[in-house]
Amino acid sequence: MAGLHGEFVAIDAPDGFAAWVQQILPDKARLTHLLLTHQHFDHTADAAALQHSTGCMVHAVAAFDEALSLAKHAMMWGIPVPGAFNVEKPLGSAVGSATWAGLNWHILPLPGHSVDGAAYYLPESGILFSGDSLFAGSIGRTDLPGGSMDELLKQLHEKLFLSLPPQTRVYPGHGPSTTIGKELASNPYIA
Repeated sequence: MAGLHGEFVAIDAPDGFAAWVQQILPDKARLTHLLLTHQHFDHTADAAALQHSTGCMVHAVAAFDEALSLAKHAMMWGIPVPGAFNVEKPLGSAVGSATWAGLNWHILPLPGHSVDGAAYYLPESGILFSGDSLFAGSIGRTDLPGGSMDELLKQLHEKLFLSLPPQTRVYPGHGPSTTIGKELASNPYIA
């Protein structure tokens, strides 16, 4: 996400992301902030490398925790375990706001897919980055450690569907974008 004065914000850092950022970042642009929607390995594989190569600040609900990254599962599945990264003042479990790269962000903790789940909302742009909490036509799985279907559905209703305008554009951690209104109307988990 492009901010002010050539500063950029990234949402999550999957495997290969650090190299991709180095290739596409415009000249004189800087990645200053990395926002993590949760610490599962598929969202943080390159967080440490990105932090090292760009000097960006990493923001997340909780401090780095190997258990939150599902490192044991990754090893069982033959997937490299993400390296440790430094979280700049963990955001905690309360709804909050921050200004990163000159953009006003609302931080919406969304436990349920993972205990450290969060979404990031830009009200001026009407954009929500939902991580693995909400997908087009679905929601995040809740069968991994720390998951809870009841908690996820409660959080989605309270923090997204009862709070955000229906035209809010949603960018999930996987798959196509959608809107809050479309999910309210057609997502089988929400009805």
